[in-house]
Amino acid sequence: MSTVATAGEEPTEPMPGVLPPAGPSGRRRRGPIRQAAAEFLYVTAALPLGVLWLTVFVVALSVGAGLFVLVIGIPILVWTMMGWRGVASLERDRAALVLGAPIPPSERPLTGARARDRARERMADPATWRDLGYLALLTSAGLLMATIIVALWATVAAALAYPFVRGTMPEQAWFVRQGDDLTIGIVAGGVVVGVIALLATSAAAHGWAALARRLLAPDAEALLAQRVSTLEETRAGVVDSADATLRRIERDLHDGAQHRLAYIAMTLSRAQDKIAEDPEGAAELLDGAHVESKKAMKELRDLVRGIHPSVLSDRGLDAAVSGLGERCAVPVAIRVDIGDRRPPAAVETAAYFVVAESLTNVDRHSRATRATVEIRWEGDALEVTIADDGHGGARRAPGSGLEGLAQRLEALDGRLVVTSPSGGPTTIRAELPCAS
Repeated sequence: MSTVATAGEEPTEPMPGVLPPAGPSGRRRRGPIRQAAAEFLYVTAALPLGVLWLTVFVVALSVGAGLFVLVIGIPILVWTMMGWRGVASLERDRAALVLGAPIPPSERPLTGARARDRARERMADPATWRDLGYLALLTSAGLLMATIIVALWATVAAALAYPFVRGTMPEQAWFVRQGDDLTIGIVAGGVVVGVIALLATSAAAHGWAALARRLLAPDAEALLAQRVSTLEETRAGVVDSADATLRRIERDLHDGAQHRLAYIAMTLSRAQDKIAEDPEGAAELLDGAHVESKKAMKELRDLVRGIHPSVLSDRGLDAAVSGLGERCAVPVAIRVDIGDRRPPAAVETAAYFVVAESLTNVDRHSRATRATVEIRWEGDALEVTIADDGHGGARRAPGSGLEGLAQRLEALDGRLVVTSPSGGPTTIRAELPCAS
């Protein structure tokens, strides 16, 4: 573990904007009460959603099928198909209430150039019909499930509320005439039904989420198609990023070290011409060449450090990142907690440049007063989190440093998450899988 404060003072309070602990899958931990509330919301929301989608899609399919012989029926059916795929996408996101993370999309990449060809591809995609099957279950079994759960909790609420509303009932009512014994029995029964409702809600939520994952998650063929598409995109991104890096190196060499070396060569030539007739003038020229040579060496060292720092290979992430913190003008608290386990070289290099680029942005653009860097293992993934208390506004934009970092991470099956609302704070989290 290493902690560095560049201004000699380490922040003692936790940095704002630091994300809660997450695993490689991006799941967030919930307490039991929050989890129970999420399960209740997941199950009971199927009641209004089921009624809504049943009404919308029965009408749309009926109208589209009825007008199929006419031209207008075909686009109605196509729009309906797009609609139920959109609903399935919402259901994938909604499943995160129980599963902790959304279900991955199952759509295969479309290759058709025309809208008609893309519509045919969607119709030939088995995921389209699995989505429709899920929608049919949601508007039937899902409605029944949600109705039962709502009825159970309504019974619990009525039983527990009975002692408070008993005084508003007519005295001749049968319930009132039974006295306190019936009240105690109703409340006790409400507690029992509450336990049953809690267990039933959890079972229904997890069962329905498992069904959603079974029908809405991508199959092996879709995963392969998505993987190929992702590899093509990341390969193109890496090529563009490498090309931009080479152009930057060429520009830095041409405008910096090469220019200084040419100046040194000319100065030495002039000193050589003067050394016999004007030793003092030659000495001044040599002194100037010496100063320029130091500047050229510094520029070359900075350039090499931007390609791959030697300290990273020799001493690892802890020392390399600590050096970045020391060079940053903003006080940085650094914590590297990876033990003796060293990441693969490509992952280690990517993590280093995530910190380097982020601290450069903190130094130049954020107007922050302090920042934190945390590197730790999260399962088989290396997680790097950089946070600052600046004014925010950091974005991934084409050609930006953050976009280049994201492309570099995506080529390693990692991801970069930037959370930087206007006004701050900014949190940049990189997740890099290291499993073999």
